[in-house]
This record gives sequence, C-alpha cells and structure tokens, in this order.
Amino acid sequence: MALAYIRRTPLPPQEWTELKTLLTQRFQPRDLIAVYKAQFRTRKRQRSEDIPRYMDALQKLAEMAWPLLDPITRDEMVADQFLNGLDSHELRIQVAATGIRRIEDLMRVARSLEAVENQEAGHGRPCGDQTRRGSQTGREPKQKQRG
Repeated sequence: MALAYIRRTPLPPQEWTELKTLLTQRFQPRDLIAVYKAQFRTRKRQRSEDIPRYMDALQKLAEMAWPLLDPITRDEMVADQFLNGLDSHELRIQVAATGIRRIEDLMRVARSLEAVENQEAGHGRPCGDQTRRGSQTGREPKQKQRG
C-alpha cells in the first residue's frame, strides 16, 4: 500500500527524510498525532509494568507523536517522561540524581535501584527480565514438610 502510494506521487522522494515525510503525511493524520502527543505527555508507569515495558511504551508513543523529530531530541523527551512517569517518588529522585540521560543507561540504573528498593522493602515488583527469588516462574520455592 505504501509502495503504491509512493509510485503515484509526481516526484518520487530522493532521500529518506523526504520518504518519511510523505508516508507520515499520508498514513498518520494530524489528529492522531495530537492524540499520541497527549498520551505520551500523560503516560505513567503502571503498577504491574516492568521498566523495559514502560520504556518501550514511551518510545513507541514518542515515535508516533513526533515521527519527523530527530532521534536524539526524541530520546531526550522520552528520558524526561520516563523520569516523570516513575510511580515511586524515591526511585524518581534517585534515578534523576545520577544525571544519566541515555535511555539504555536510565533503564539499567532504574532497574538496579528498584531491585534494591524492593529487596529492602521485602517485596518483589517486576524490574525487567529478572524474576523474584525462587523458580523461573517467580514463585517462592516450596518448603519441605516435616514429618
């Protein structure tokens, strides 16, 4: 469908940015972009959501909201919203205090700090692809029963 649209244009695009602009204008209407922007700005981490899934959701929303924005600027916006959307005030402060701005590093630090926070609090919350103590399912190992 996209290829057929490009072939019908009077002057086929010569560069990637031209192609991206044409396709965005055709397949991503402005009213949808406004919705994606609002969703991005209000996106918070869900209670059961692990950090990588939260970051993935932000990145996808940012790409849909600002498809023509350069990736570096978009990543800066994602990093800001990532921090703003963390549901733990302590975690938000600790991650922000590191001064880290690269998305991969933000995720790594947030996961590590959250793991420590959870361990100190004595509960497990998903931090990524790590499981809680016990088996691969994340359940505690069964205790042997005494005779």
